[in-house]
Amino acid sequence: MRDQEGDDLARNAPGASASARARELRGEHPLLTTAAAMAGIRTSAWSFAAGARGERRVGRQLNRWATRYGWHVLHAVPVGQRGADIDHVVIGPFGVVTVNTKATGTVVWVGEYGLTVGGRPVDYLPKSRHEASRAARLLKRATGFDVPVRSAIVFVGARRVTVRRGGPADVAVLPSPRALRHWLCKQRPVLRPGQVDAVYEAARRRVSWQSR
Repeated sequence: MRDQEGDDLARNAPGASASARARELRGEHPLLTTAAAMAGIRTSAWSFAAGARGERRVGRQLNRWATRYGWHVLHAVPVGQRGADIDHVVIGPFGVVTVNTKATGTVVWVGEYGLTVGGRPVDYLPKSRHEASRAARLLKRATGFDVPVRSAIVFVGARRVTVRRGGPADVAVLPSPRALRHWLCKQRPVLRPGQVDAVYEAARRRVSWQSR
């Protein structure tokens, strides 16, 4: 049975993977992480815990919007065999959107071909493109038809997000969860209702996301 085997990804809570990783890191070095926290030092465990909080915030709102608009949402979707996961997968008439949540308290600059956080270049754009491309390939295999997939990066807690010249053409970079909702609502329909249901049924199965 799917539920008995833990195969139904619809059961995953937002931030589940990041929270588990934070607990794992704290367990490996409990004294070090405690001392670092007391000294205000940001460890990997701290980063994963902060990321999980951001994912939970976005995930709760996505769940509410899914109920309101008839979308489907999955969280902490495991991809491949190396522990990678997609923060959120949104499925609706607009196709599939892979959402990468980023929690930060600093400034963000977005250009047509690059992105910086706190003045430092980050690799969020190529990773988001790879995430969407991989999802399209795996979902086509699972459903038997082409599934349109786009990627979005949504920031939580950023002090300021500056987007120059509209940002990248193929990745939506959004300054807040509210901006994500507005962006999703503006996307044109590309899937029929029956196709939306078929994609969701395939996407919620863990095996659909594992490369052969």
